[in-house]
Amino acid sequence: MDKAKVYYFNPTCELAIANGSFSYMPPLLLQEMEKDLSVLPFVFASANDIILTENKPSSEFMNTLKMAGFNLPKFYTFKELNAIPSGSIDSIVPWGWSPSSHFILKELKEKCSDEFKKSPVFDWKAEHQLLYERSTSLDLLHKILKNNCFGWLIDENRCGKMVENCSEIETMLKKHPEIVLKAPLSSSGRGIQIIRNGKLNASNLKWISGVLKQQKYLIAEPFLNKVIDLSFQFEILDHCEVAYLGYSVFETNSNGQYKGTFIRPDLKTLLPDDDTTVVRQMIETTSGILQEALKISDYTQYYRGYLGIDSLIFRQNGQLKIQPCIEINCRMTMGLLGLQLEKVIHRDAKGKFELFYAKSDEFMNKVKQQSQENEPKFREGKIISGFLSLAEPEPNGKFGAYIFLGSAK
Repeated sequence: MDKAKVYYFNPTCELAIANGSFSYMPPLLLQEMEKDLSVLPFVFASANDIILTENKPSSEFMNTLKMAGFNLPKFYTFKELNAIPSGSIDSIVPWGWSPSSHFILKELKEKCSDEFKKSPVFDWKAEHQLLYERSTSLDLLHKILKNNCFGWLIDENRCGKMVENCSEIETMLKKHPEIVLKAPLSSSGRGIQIIRNGKLNASNLKWISGVLKQQKYLIAEPFLNKVIDLSFQFEILDHCEVAYLGYSVFETNSNGQYKGTFIRPDLKTLLPDDDTTVVRQMIETTSGILQEALKISDYTQYYRGYLGIDSLIFRQNGQLKIQPCIEINCRMTMGLLGLQLEKVIHRDAKGKFELFYAKSDEFMNKVKQQSQENEPKFREGKIISGFLSLAEPEPNGKFGAYIFLGSAK
């Protein structure tokens, strides 16, 4: 039997890196998110693999997923890790590495294959932190613009810059009345402040002070007239090899926080007034540019695993342009999960993968209602339309995840 991969859902890994402590605990609400959505990596796993979760899914929920065409792995709680035989594990695949995830998984690491123990991600090193910081994303962007001169790439003067105090931010606001401030380490649109009126208010100043105190700098970017959000997905392999896995189109709210990912997005629908042939060529060329840039970056030396690069197609003076490297997510991403879903659901299915957050019981009520009103339909043993929850709703749970197929609803 093949050795198992062990998946662990910890989307707060960047916050853990910023904290730096092996004993880091996320804020209570984010702990609830990790618990409520802990089964999500099942989308990536095979039948021989293992998902670490605090609460095992019920047999009823697993049967629903099996009917939808998913090949389910095993589910283990942390209390059951001792039952996993030594030498039976190939590797560990957390959502993202951090000092705290290494500490949490330390006993499990010793049961992994010798090959994984030689991997650059087996132990946390000081060099790893920069792989997750936005300053590294900015450095890669400048290298890309230096080595490529396509007219549809973002202009150098529209790129972000590192700032270390409010005076530098106010200087940028004189040139660009609308800017986006970003903490060096954060995820899914968190750690972001959008300044829209050309001046900092008391709330902005308090947030800036807190980030600078902990993380020493911010990234300040001119606000761009966004058309669509893109994420390019890669896998960093041995011998400086970088595999391109595809791109995803995602949605954010007005504050830049992640909402959901389109499944098999239709660019003609998303860009009704534009030449989608040109946009597809921009995307294809950008994927190659990013792949080559990654091959000569520190990621090939210090990292192995999945990696996503957020990009943005925007409009400037009527012309479509692309910001190819807004942020490098050195971890698994929801965009990658969306691409994996496309492999499992029916080839003709379109729709969205979305995250859900509300007060206790609301996700449970949503699942009950949508499962009745939009019952899943199947073709050739795979789901093609309807609503399907990808996380089992708990009585007191606040977070959920689901796919809605058959429309972009």
